[in-house]
Amino acid sequence: MFELLLAMVFELVRAEPPEKIHPTVWFGRIVGFLDNVLPGSVLSGLIPPVLTVSAAILLAGTAQFIQEPFRTLFSAYLLYSSISVRSMVEHALACIQDGRPKAGMVGRIVSRDVYSLEDWQLNSAVIESVAENFVDGVLAPLLYYSVFGVYGALVYRAVNTCDAMLGYRKGKYERFGKISARFDDILNFVPSRLSLLLFTVLSRKSLLCGLKFNPKLNGHAIPAMAGLLGVKLEKPGSYSINCGKEPDANDVVRAVHYFKVLSGMTVILALISEMLV
Repeated sequence: MFELLLAMVFELVRAEPPEKIHPTVWFGRIVGFLDNVLPGSVLSGLIPPVLTVSAAILLAGTAQFIQEPFRTLFSAYLLYSSISVRSMVEHALACIQDGRPKAGMVGRIVSRDVYSLEDWQLNSAVIESVAENFVDGVLAPLLYYSVFGVYGALVYRAVNTCDAMLGYRKGKYERFGKISARFDDILNFVPSRLSLLLFTVLSRKSLLCGLKFNPKLNGHAIPAMAGLLGVKLEKPGSYSINCGKEPDANDVVRAVHYFKVLSGMTVILALISEMLV
């Protein structure tokens, strides 16, 4: 429990750890190196997740060789590096300037051609990113932390990093990133569906929209957020979730507010879980 409380204190003080000592950045460098040197086959695609997960396990296991209270501080730091609340809030709000979305800023958090999008589609992209990050950056790592401790949170972050960098359906990644994407799908299967329940606590419309639309295997948080806000979310060429009006800049701010509320709920549930163990 103290690990989680300290991790949240770290989160309040600084959005992200410094790059030089950020485990997720380390995982990214491992994946980037392997991406450059390995052939683009499905079998070769097994190596990045295996090595990053191994690194995560070794890093989490280092704590047992450290004396208290530094062991708790170190474990809390690793947990803090695995979640992303304040960082998402800052990035999302930075996308809105003078009451309008800025394509260049939106392009930093989504992988789509932002310069071809209308303002409402840019707002949609930010809201979708916020919704997905609730699962990837908060709910999933804290769920696996509650079950497996810091090992679970860090291993999840390692797999998620592999998917973020390799899990694309284009070029060599159609084959090379397939295993990373499937591992990520497996780890997000339960958290994605649990997110729908948490959204429903805030609004029944989230459940209705979440059950009606399913943009991808583990994309439940996106239609749930659309229902909560009463807006239409769309990724051109991929999906359109019509749960209301076209989103404006104020809806982005509302999405960030609900993201913070949902994150707080998740932390409380994780604390309760820790107290019951």
